[in-house]
Amino acid sequence: MNESVRTLIFVGLAMLSLLVASFAGPARPKPPTEYSNIRGEFFPDFKDASAAKSLTLVSYNPDQGEIRVFGVEQGSDQVWRIPTRNNYPVDGKDRLSKTATSVIGIKRETVAGTRKSQHAEFGVLDPNAGKVSDFKGIGNRIILKDGKDGKTLADLIIGKEVKGRSGYYYVRNPNEDQTYIAKVKIDVSTKFADWIEPDLLKLDATKLQTVVIDKHSIEIKNGRGSITGEETNKLTRTSATDKKWKLDGLDDATEEVNEDEVRKLVQALDDLKIVGVRPKSERLKKAFQADKGMTADQRTQMELGDMGFFFVPTQNGRGAQLISQEGDVLATTDQGVVYDLHFGSIFTGTEAEVEAGFIGSDGEPKEGEPKDGEKKAEDKKDGEPADKAEDPKSKKIKSRYFFATVSFDADAIGPKPTAPVKPEPPTEDAKKPDDDAADAAAADNAVKEDPKKAYEAALAAYEGQVKKHEADVKTYDDKVAAGKKQVKELNRRFSEWYYVISGDSFEELRQGRKTLVKPKGAPAGEKAGDLLKRDAQDLLKGDAPPDQN
Repeated sequence: MNESVRTLIFVGLAMLSLLVASFAGPARPKPPTEYSNIRGEFFPDFKDASAAKSLTLVSYNPDQGEIRVFGVEQGSDQVWRIPTRNNYPVDGKDRLSKTATSVIGIKRETVAGTRKSQHAEFGVLDPNAGKVSDFKGIGNRIILKDGKDGKTLADLIIGKEVKGRSGYYYVRNPNEDQTYIAKVKIDVSTKFADWIEPDLLKLDATKLQTVVIDKHSIEIKNGRGSITGEETNKLTRTSATDKKWKLDGLDDATEEVNEDEVRKLVQALDDLKIVGVRPKSERLKKAFQADKGMTADQRTQMELGDMGFFFVPTQNGRGAQLISQEGDVLATTDQGVVYDLHFGSIFTGTEAEVEAGFIGSDGEPKEGEPKDGEKKAEDKKDGEPADKAEDPKSKKIKSRYFFATVSFDADAIGPKPTAPVKPEPPTEDAKKPDDDAADAAAADNAVKEDPKKAYEAALAAYEGQVKKHEADVKTYDDKVAAGKKQVKELNRRFSEWYYVISGDSFEELRQGRKTLVKPKGAPAGEKAGDLLKRDAQDLLKGDAPPDQN
C-alpha cells in the first residue's frame, strides 16, 4: 500500500469518527431513581380494595407511651376478626374497605429527603423496627395483604403533616430510604371500640321492667373470702312505658327515688360498651353453646377465680353458687329476656392490655400470669376507691372484669291469654213465658228474656271472643318465640367471652341506696345522706334544720 492510499484511509476514519460524534452528542446523565418516579403511585398494581383481606396498623401511642399493633383479617370461615385482640369478631369491616380505598392511588408528589438520618425529622421512623431511640419521630405503618398467599398489596409509613400544606404528609415505603411528600386522607383507627359491635347487650331501655342490684364485695385474706357490704335493691315499674320507677323498701313519707341516678343506670344498661375481651376456655365455651352452663369443677373454678368469680357451696350442700367479686345486676325486659350481669375484679393496665390482656413484643396477646399492674381480687385493699382512672402519668387504666348470661322468663311477658268459656245451651224445660205471665210482667214494667235468644246472643259474643283469643294467643306465642330466639342469640354471643368494662360503666351499673334514694322534695341530683350534711352545716351556722313535716 503506497503512502497516498494510507493517508486517504486515515483521513476517512477520522471523518467517520467526527460524523458519529456529531450525531451522538454529549452523554446525558440519568436522573436518580427517587426523582424518576415523581407523580407515580406508591403501589400502582393495587387497584381493587376488596382484594385486601388483612390490615395491620402499627403506631405509637404517646398517651400510653407504647407501640400499638392492631390487625383485622378475614378467616377461612369468612368471619372478620381482630387477631391482636384475641380474635374478637369485627362489626366494622366496612372500615377496612374504606382504609384500603384511601390507600389506593397515593402518589409521590415531591422528594422530601433521601437519607435515613432525616426519617426522625419527617416522622417516618418504622414503628415495627424494634428498638427506637426517638419516639417523636415514629410514624404510622399501614400494611394491607391479600387473602390468597399473603401477598403485600400496600405497605406505607405515614409521618408528620407538612407545615403549611394541609392534607399533605411525609410518606415512606419501609423498603426505601427516601421520603416523599404525598396527599393522604386515610380513614384508619387502632381503637378496639371502633371496630366492634358497640351495643353489647342489645337491650332496649324502653322495655325494661325490673332491675335488681345485688351489691357486695368479696375480700380475700389468707386464702379465705368474706362478703362485705351486702345490699340488694329492686327497681320496678308497672309497664315498660312508665317513666316512674319504684324501689322496694322505700319510706314514702321521707324518701323518693332519685330519678337522675336511675336514668344513668338504665342508660348504662342500654348503652353498655366494652373496652376489652378475654376468651373463655374451649371447654367452657362449648358448655355455654350447648346451653349447659357452668359446672363447679376445679378447672372452671380456677378459670373464673382469676377474674374475680367464685363458686361457694349452697346451704343444702348439694351444689355450688356463683358469687361475683363486686356483685351482680339482674335486668328483665317485657320481652321475657333476663340479663344476669356479673362484676369481677379490677384489671389495671395500659390501653392495649385492657383491651386484650398482656401484649407480647410481637403485639399478640399472651397467656399466663397478669402483667404490669393487673390486680387480682386478693390485691384489693380495704377502703380502696372505685374504678377511677389513675394519674395520667402512670399510663395505667382501671377497668373491671365482667361477663353476662341470659335466660328466658315467660312471666315477664305477662299472663298467657285465658280461653273464653262457651255458654251452656238452655235446658228443655225452659219455656217461653205464657201470655198471662207476660201481661203480668208488662204490668210490672219488667220484661223477661227468652232463654233461646239469650243463648244465641251469648254464643255470638263467644265466637267473637274466640277469634280475639286466637289472635291474642298468636301474639303471645310470637312474643315467647321472639324472646327465646333473642336469648339463644345472646347466649351464643356471650358464650365465648369474658369482657372488660370501664370503671365509669361499673359505677353507673352497680348503684346502691346511697345514690338511688334522695330525701323527699330534695332538688334533682341530691342523694341520700345529703340532707343530713346540710342539716349539720345549718347547725354549725346556727340555723335550724328545715321542718320535715
